[in-house]
Amino acid sequence: MIEQHSFWPKLVVVLLTAICVVCFTPEANAVNEETIIIDGSTGVRPLVVALTDRYTAQDNTAVAFEVGDGMNPTLRIKALANGDIDIAMASHGIDMDKITELGLVVYQFAKVAVVIGVNENTSITTLSHQNLCDIYSGRFTHWRSLGSNTETITPLIRPHSEIDAEVVMKHIPCFSSLDIAPTIIEFEKSGQMARALAQTPGAIGITTMVRVAQSHGKISALALNGVVPSVDNVLNGSYSLTRNMYLITRAVPTPKITDFLTFLTSDEGKQVIIDNNAVPND
Repeated sequence: MIEQHSFWPKLVVVLLTAICVVCFTPEANAVNEETIIIDGSTGVRPLVVALTDRYTAQDNTAVAFEVGDGMNPTLRIKALANGDIDIAMASHGIDMDKITELGLVVYQFAKVAVVIGVNENTSITTLSHQNLCDIYSGRFTHWRSLGSNTETITPLIRPHSEIDAEVVMKHIPCFSSLDIAPTIIEFEKSGQMARALAQTPGAIGITTMVRVAQSHGKISALALNGVVPSVDNVLNGSYSLTRNMYLITRAVPTPKITDFLTFLTSDEGKQVIIDNNAVPND
């Protein structure tokens, strides 16, 4: 006698197996992830990316981050208020009256040294304030004038309205009233400046210690008037060229945004900030 087998139990097993495979694939789990959209200051961006990378590396996080390429101060606040982004990055241009009016909250999470960076092929390690002004006025055009190699100096600058340039003009007296040589190349975004410094022999420009840390040795930070832009010198105030870093959220952020903000003040979050040559906020 031919043994008869029921078709339906086998079909049920196949269907249940398929359902379980779908439920436990990364794609299915990703549906439960919250995507946090961050945009704003390009100078704050590299440290935020380092922090989000470390945060998402934790086993218990069900969150993804999208970090944009930059928004000006007005647009970032408008985008946050409208719900187009979840967190705004900022370093200056914060109108606290407007922030309060829109029901937003500002968190300072770090401070970083603004530095004069040079390409790795430049052997010089320190400049006086006057040396710097002589370079940007066009008086010095070769590094040999300053006791370094014979490369032509390629000065780079940020727009005067950008925070890095504002810090330099505030703390280096001769720079505030300097007639910048017309041949100097200007970069609107800090990432553009960092790439040019890393790729251009003889280059000098305004950047931050976070950019230096992430350049893998392609950019060196100069001491100014003999003061090195170290974390200790930022903390004790002897190196005064600094900028604060802020994140701005809506007054009642989601639980996962709150958890990320808490991570910034944890020991692990603070270590990420320190590893990137910045100073955690107390």
